[in-house]
Amino acid sequence: MKHVIFSCMLLLLTASVLGQGKQLRADKTKSYIKYYMKHALHSWSGISKDVNCLVQLNAGDEIEKVAATVKVSSFDSDNSNRDSHMLEVTDALKFPSITFVSTSIVRTSQGYSVKGNLSFHGVEKPVELQMIETKEGLQRRLTGSFIFLLEDYKIERPSLMMMRTDNEVKTELSFLL
Repeated sequence: MKHVIFSCMLLLLTASVLGQGKQLRADKTKSYIKYYMKHALHSWSGISKDVNCLVQLNAGDEIEKVAATVKVSSFDSDNSNRDSHMLEVTDALKFPSITFVSTSIVRTSQGYSVKGNLSFHGVEKPVELQMIETKEGLQRRLTGSFIFLLEDYKIERPSLMMMRTDNEVKTELSFLL
């Protein structure tokens, strides 16, 4: 039932954000969002392959809008205790999704410069990333990365042995359209 409600919310979001142009949906089996975090004692990453992403193309077949959402609970760091703790510190029951909606996309020599708003933990902040576009047969892959600070989204940094993780989180994404 939650998945149905989530899917309906995504469709409403993308219909209002993307409009009526040609739309491409990311292939969930070949797309992901990955985060990287550091602690004084170790580093780790978590990945979600349950990403919903829609892209709108203009008449010239170039990307003009992007909307993506992912459930916080879908990230896997290969450590269930760490994943459970991450759900606690991000208040995943209260704020179950992370959402990005583009506000501006400019074509570059390698892909696109994308500006938009990232909503996470009840906070919406502007982010900017460079996305590289490559062809894979008849499909296109968009890859990019950006860094955000946990404190910008009012998330208390997790700790281990009374030492907090770094504030900075590197995020990498790859969508096959």
